[in-house]
Amino acid sequence: MDKEILAVHSTLHLIFHRNKNQHRRTKWWKWLSILKRATLDFARSGGKSHLATVIPRCYIAFSTVIADNQFSTLGIVLLAALARLSKITGISHQLKMQPVSEPKIIPVAKEDLGERIRRIDTVPLAPVKISQSDSKASKVSMVSKAAKEKPTEKPKDVSKPTKKKKKKNAIDDLFSGLF
Repeated sequence: MDKEILAVHSTLHLIFHRNKNQHRRTKWWKWLSILKRATLDFARSGGKSHLATVIPRCYIAFSTVIADNQFSTLGIVLLAALARLSKITGISHQLKMQPVSEPKIIPVAKEDLGERIRRIDTVPLAPVKISQSDSKASKVSMVSKAAKEKPTEKPKDVSKPTKKKKKKNAIDDLFSGLF
């Protein structure tokens, strides 16, 4: 039994050591630290530890890691180690025998979906039909007609694609000879 508990402690210690820098400020990290110490105390003392109170709280904390989805594999490993520890110590059987308190009913607020806003077009555009026999001049005239209908928008020149000019600075001048 002590070897199995030490194996779980070793797994928890490796997880703790590997992820300390990244997760040490999260809420569940505190429970990993407590569980790691409690398993070592349990193995050393031969069964006199507060693991019975730590395991349910660790279960709740590690479940949030799985729910986060970003570190779900880490959460699954933590819950597997917790389940293994629970099976070794028999604490899960003690938890099932304890009377369950009445469930708390938490009222859930209805989600606010907002209001529907409809788009109002101020100037309706008439469709312009273009046949294949139309020349480039008729396409340009179509652009100018659209410009007359919508005076707020600038007409786009269909014939030339525009290129953006890159601004040069002193660093560009230094490295311009390298390319």
